[in-house]
Amino acid sequence: MSATVGIVVLNWNGDRETTACIASLRAQHYRESFIVLVDNDSNPDVRARLDRAFGDAHDVECCWLDTNRGYAGGMNAGLAVACRRGADLLVVITQDVVFAPGALAALVAGAADTGAGIVGPRVLDARRAGHVLSIGERVSVPLLCVPRTLLRYRVPRSRPYAVGGVMGCAMLLTRRCVDAVGGFDPEFFAYYEEVDLCLRARRHGFGIACAPEAVVTHDGMRGFAAGFTAVSAELKARNLIRLIRRWARPADYLILLPTYALLLGGSAALYAARRRTDVLSALWHGMIAGLQGKSGPPNH
Repeated sequence: MSATVGIVVLNWNGDRETTACIASLRAQHYRESFIVLVDNDSNPDVRARLDRAFGDAHDVECCWLDTNRGYAGGMNAGLAVACRRGADLLVVITQDVVFAPGALAALVAGAADTGAGIVGPRVLDARRAGHVLSIGERVSVPLLCVPRTLLRYRVPRSRPYAVGGVMGCAMLLTRRCVDAVGGFDPEFFAYYEEVDLCLRARRHGFGIACAPEAVVTHDGMRGFAAGFTAVSAELKARNLIRLIRRWARPADYLILLPTYALLLGGSAALYAARRRTDVLSALWHGMIAGLQGKSGPPNH
């Protein structure tokens, strides 16, 4: 008997992207699956279009949130619905992800083959044909402030394999893992919550794997050096400190402190050259908020 897969799609003001995402999921032809569409308090016109498209769909259950709970809170709402409906496996994806044919079955097979609690796909860049964004990451506490692009696996493999972490844009979680670890920490709101989840899963004894035959495209990858808005700058600067404080041992700070300073300082210099004073201010406020232990939605 096939495992039942509950797929959580998180939307915020992206009805066109979300429609394309759900179309790719419907094309998977994995029979034992259903979709939970979580709308994170989008604009009324966006929500109305989504309601017309999916409100009465037999294979989509809509979850309309009355506040924007961020990635963490929005995904948790969807996970709760999927668990209530009896899902054995849970797939969380953001609206800017499109599944290639057969990707869902490959993720499920990766979980079965490896016994991992979390499985990620091969993530391709939607803006650069064939460019690989991730085939798994080497997540390590002392290296949390090293740019994640430098810690990604580079050599593709044909079979699922163990990794330290996976990107949050598309993740398969087993029900056992979710029940043992819990969902995403809503205090992060957005950014780095998937790193925290991977670390918590590993602490509970769950493996993490990449299933390279499961291919998705993603149009949302933006690091410290590119594509920042004031909101993302503040959250990334803040949440990285939150992550460090939660997981670092005293010896880890010998690497974490200088790499955080280099990461933030380098980003500030870059955005100063671009005359993005809004991002500079957000980076500063994010760092201060992190040192003060603040959490939840950003101030901007």
